[in-house]
Parts: sequence; structure tokens; C-alpha cells
Amino acid sequence: MEHSPAALTARLRPLLLAVHAALSAGVAVSAAIHARHGWNPTADRHLDHQLVRREAMERLRPWGAGPDELSDPLQARQLEFLDTSTDNLGLPMSGLILRTPTDVLRVWRSDDGELPAAATDGLRAFYRQDPSRQLQLALDPDGPRSTPGHLALLWSDSGAVLTRFDLVRPCGHVGRRVQVDWHVDLHERLGRPAA
Repeated sequence: MEHSPAALTARLRPLLLAVHAALSAGVAVSAAIHARHGWNPTADRHLDHQLVRREAMERLRPWGAGPDELSDPLQARQLEFLDTSTDNLGLPMSGLILRTPTDVLRVWRSDDGELPAAATDGLRAFYRQDPSRQLQLALDPDGPRSTPGHLALLWSDSGAVLTRFDLVRPCGHVGRRVQVDWHVDLHERLGRPAA
């Protein structure tokens, strides 16, 4: 299975579009709630991020639509909450895990475009995978089935609009510092028709 940015973007396109739409809706919901109450979102950024997360979670629940209504088998996925530690109480915007038969995708808010530090056993395990260049050298095609690829979707917003939507493939860590196999901005890629 190919793990290049182009191959993964093409393979996961329906899922990526659904996540983008869900996060965009979440950003709009948070902005509307803050406006209705006259709240400043920067006064409590965690509330803002959690409102986005909650709306996105509701829109991405797979059990809300039957399999006959889905146009693509990638949409038949499982959504789970991230097992959060008490270090950050699951904040900011950690908590969405999407699984397909070939990939595990974690959705995190990231203003700086960086992955969360490899500070927990769970994150270290998630980051631990071979770089995609090594995966292409597999010599035994009939060998054991490969494990799902680990990916992160990083997002941020400003003025009730998504300003970051990046797909990142980690490939290990050195201490708490995450090593990145590749990192692509999906704003432009998702705007173009699928190849």
C-alpha cells in the first residue's frame, strides 16, 4: 500500500472532505454561540476548541447514516474519542480518531502546524511507524498484512473560517520531538477535482 501524500490524499479524499466540512461547521457553531452571548473566544480558547470538536464529532458519527446512504466505503468508518491523559485534559481539540481499513487518522487543533509532543505512551506508539520511503521496499508481498498507517489532520481557524487543514504522516520521535515523514497543506489539494 502506498503512503505518499498524493496516494493518501486520493485514497482518503471522501473522508478528508467530510472532516473539513465537519470542522467548518464546528467553527461556525462556536462563532455563533460566542456571538449570541457576547463572549470573546480568546478569553477561553479551550471552550472555543471544544465547541468545534463537539459539532465535528456529531457530524462524523458513522451510525447516523445507514451503509446504503453512503456513497463511498471509506465513509463506513469508526469514530472514537482520543484516550486523553490528565496532562492536558484532552485540550485543545484532541479527541477525534477516525479509522478506515487502511489508516488511523487523529484530528488535532494546531495553531503552529506542529504535532503534539511525544509526551505519552499512546502518542509515542502512534508516532512510531516506518517512513513511507521504506514501506515501498517491501520484498514479500504475501507477507503479513501491514498495520494501518498513522496520520494526523491539523487544523486551526481565525474569524470563523478554517485557516489550516494539514495532513501529516509521523515516522517516530526522538525524546518528545516528533519526526515527520511528510506534511502537506490540504486547502489547495482538496479544492481541485480528484485525479
